[in-house]
Amino acid sequence: MRKLFAILLILTLGLGLASAASAEKIVVIGQQLGNVVFLPAEQGTKDAGKDLGIETEWQSPLRAEAELQNEIMLSLIDRGDVNGIAISCTTGDALKDAIDAAIDAGIQVVCYDVDSPNSKREYYVGTENYKVGHLAGEYMIELYKDSGLEKVRVAQLEGIPGANDIEARKKGFADAIAGTNIEVVYSLPCNDNVDEAINGIEYYTAANADNIDAWYMAGGWPYSVDPSAMPETNKWKLADPNRKIVTIDIFTETSPAFFALGVLDVAIGQDFYQMGYQSVSLLHKLINGEAVEAEYNEDIGAKFIGTGGQIATWENWKEVLGVKE
Repeated sequence: MRKLFAILLILTLGLGLASAASAEKIVVIGQQLGNVVFLPAEQGTKDAGKDLGIETEWQSPLRAEAELQNEIMLSLIDRGDVNGIAISCTTGDALKDAIDAAIDAGIQVVCYDVDSPNSKREYYVGTENYKVGHLAGEYMIELYKDSGLEKVRVAQLEGIPGANDIEARKKGFADAIAGTNIEVVYSLPCNDNVDEAINGIEYYTAANADNIDAWYMAGGWPYSVDPSAMPETNKWKLADPNRKIVTIDIFTETSPAFFALGVLDVAIGQDFYQMGYQSVSLLHKLINGEAVEAEYNEDIGAKFIGTGGQIATWENWKEVLGVKE
């Protein structure tokens, strides 16, 4: 009887160890801890883990720096208990070696939000950034078609200089306005920092109120807060009906206030919740050898899973953002 009990105990322990060894763990990496843009992605990550019955983990560096993301990537490789990683790269080429090292170590890696096109990753989850930038340019053209202005001078907000997503949006915008009377006359980097974005916009707008006609925000950092944070920009916008603002990103808690005040004309949203959710779902399939429906996108250079988004304009913002009359 004791012999039988011992055998059963050994089998039970063996099954428990095998189960622990085979437990699936997926880590999703954002660009900066506390960045409001990534809060929905973090929630999507957690929800996907619950729905799939797997362990997920969210990690982000204190600052949006490639070096810090590289440290996270290398630590995950060293841990040996991670099966999949999804990362939004501060700059794609700076994360290339770490991504390749993780893949070489047998970890499935995908990029979301900001890609690393020269790495070994096969999948990108998120927004077609060039098309989003081009769409912003098309809206800018539409806003000024009847303005009568000989030249439209645009100031441009960007994030981390050289970041793949912002560069693609800038190029898309530039290509859209090429050959028109619209011209980018200034570009302001904010390093994906809300305070830097607001302070830079406020200072430049106040100092150049008569020298610019529009702002193109390639990222929505300044619209993640209350409109009262940008009094100079709001005053500049409301002083002349020919002044326009087009931004990428929608924030459901704050964007309606900007539209209601009349200081925002177009906001092109991205679905960060789905970026987190779909990244985990994709990695789960890859880890388990399941089929993935994703076509190769020539512009992105990867198998692409789009996460969609919304477009709010002055005419439809209440409906799009769910604002009740």
